[in-house]
Amino acid sequence: MSSINLRPNKLSIYKRPKSPLWQCRYKLDNGEWYRQSTGTDEQAEAEDIAFKLYYGADERDKNNLPQNTRKFGNVARYAVTRMSDELDAGGGKVVYKDYIRVINNYLIPYFGKQKVDSINTRKLTEYASWRDMKMGSAKEEVRIRGLRNKIKDYQRLKEELGKEPKPFKAKQSTINTHNSALNRVFDEALLRGWITDSIKPTVLNKGIKAESRGAFSLDEYQAIYTGLRSWTGTGHRQETRELREVLREYVLFLANTGIRHGTEAIGIKWSNIRYFTGLDKQQYLEVAVDGKVGKRKLIARDNTARYLERLRDLNDSIKHLTLKELLSKQLDVDVFRTRSGYTPTTDAFRGSFRQYLEHAGILRDTNGVTRSLYCLRHTYATFRLVSGTDIHQLATQMGTSVKMLETFYSKVSPQMNAAIHSGRLETMWREEQED
Repeated sequence: MSSINLRPNKLSIYKRPKSPLWQCRYKLDNGEWYRQSTGTDEQAEAEDIAFKLYYGADERDKNNLPQNTRKFGNVARYAVTRMSDELDAGGGKVVYKDYIRVINNYLIPYFGKQKVDSINTRKLTEYASWRDMKMGSAKEEVRIRGLRNKIKDYQRLKEELGKEPKPFKAKQSTINTHNSALNRVFDEALLRGWITDSIKPTVLNKGIKAESRGAFSLDEYQAIYTGLRSWTGTGHRQETRELREVLREYVLFLANTGIRHGTEAIGIKWSNIRYFTGLDKQQYLEVAVDGKVGKRKLIARDNTARYLERLRDLNDSIKHLTLKELLSKQLDVDVFRTRSGYTPTTDAFRGSFRQYLEHAGILRDTNGVTRSLYCLRHTYATFRLVSGTDIHQLATQMGTSVKMLETFYSKVSPQMNAAIHSGRLETMWREEQED
């Protein structure tokens, strides 16, 4: 057994027979000896880890904290429980839902059986590669085979495709979420005395810069809402026709409110919508949203009333009411319900809209980027900015920041700029005449 003294009678590293990894052995002032694996076969890295382990243990000893460590998975579950309790009590951040998802789907499967105080920079780098592979494999599988919510083994996927899955690199926003979730686990371990600040690893953001958000042109948007009329009745099954019927109104609602698909829109109930009288004595539609960034209220474009009336008419129990009467009742009933009384899932809307875009031949933009329901939010933002809406007011309406709007929507098309400067704006951006 090879051994290297780092501090005589205090700290050393060694290798066991038949093991390539360096082990760490250290003695604290309490006279007790402790042993831990460094998790590496590189001597220089092992020495660095050994010193961190020793000083961390020494700090715990001086502060009368327990030396026993915990598995990452157990600590992560404590963190999930803490965030879940805060959400249930109404005091947690909305983003906790994303952290919990990341912890359960990525962090625990990868780090779960490892000791929380053994996680170092090298392991975080290896995790990042694994995460990108897992995400990339899932995206490739969805793209190639149209599967949903099913991630196959990398090697099996490789064999099925006959090639290496498409390289994938997570975006900065995704990595930020993963890093924040990691820090929640490390903070939990700190709170419980299972690690110290001196050994807490630093997580780095090395994702790719987010691309500019895609939007439909005015002609494309008009083609969508007019084409959906006839497409609605083309489904072979009653369930399909009913889904498409609601999808049409869902699309129009997104494009006329700018709210987020799924996280904000799918849970909208009649009780979230009301008429109110503005300072100009005019009546406006107000929508209360509870989603990604918490609760806010937004103003829907006037056309939205027509779409809500058609959604009302799908429900026999309320279709006899005027829209004002319906909204005054503040019913705790989903707005986006089919004739049969069920609320389509986010994936159902997403898949059906993709089918329509393929049918209409506009699934991809001029750069080859695949469109989705989220493009309707970007369409709304682009239309409003080009129409002269104040960027600060728009940021409040959409539940985002001015910086985000400036980042993604600063480069409107030359044609749009031409309309602004030529004075033809009002003609070009005419009100939709959808009926």
